[in-house]
Amino acid sequence: MLDAVARGLSRQLGGRYDLDDLKGHAHEAIPDLVARFDPARGVSFRGYARLRLRGAILDGLRKESGLPRGVAARLRALEAADLYAEGKAEENAVRVPTAAAADARLSSFLRGLATAYATGLVAREEPEPGAVDGGVAQVDPEAVARRGELRTRLLAALDAIGDPEATILRRHYFLDEDLQDAAAHVGLSKSWGSRLHARGIEKLARQLESVRDSL
Repeated sequence: MLDAVARGLSRQLGGRYDLDDLKGHAHEAIPDLVARFDPARGVSFRGYARLRLRGAILDGLRKESGLPRGVAARLRALEAADLYAEGKAEENAVRVPTAAAADARLSSFLRGLATAYATGLVAREEPEPGAVDGGVAQVDPEAVARRGELRTRLLAALDAIGDPEATILRRHYFLDEDLQDAAAHVGLSKSWGSRLHARGIEKLARQLESVRDSL
């Protein structure tokens, strides 16, 4: 499973990293994820372990110094999407939807993934490098402007969704706090923080959609 997870991430990151290096970030997480797995929660071990292994690799990569800005932003985006998926797994373990709601749930889940990815990508104020000229990456002014506009819309949408979800998302993405610390700030455990993160992402998606429809 770890091999498959590492290969998938390697493709998503453009083959930039050696597979053994990627797997190395997750080895220490294996005993912990096995010990913490609870089949009574209704989540398959494969799905649970896949998210934990991806999270360990992404966290290890993000902590490396000297990452190119574009790679760091993509790592944050992938982490955001995985955090959302993990939160939905926690939620679905205690609330199973009816068959009639399956299509709506899938549509909501896909919107949530896209919103989480976009939030992780643009929340930090780091311009994306453009073409390389003379060995120096050039910044694309249009890309910077688009990124700034998206970030402004995200902040406005966050103000509209209300707490505690807004506080968790703001502290995690814009202040770069660990999700556990962001959850603790509002008096919640990491598990509840994960669920509220997923709920907040879905509120954010609906708010952004309503703003877009009003334009």
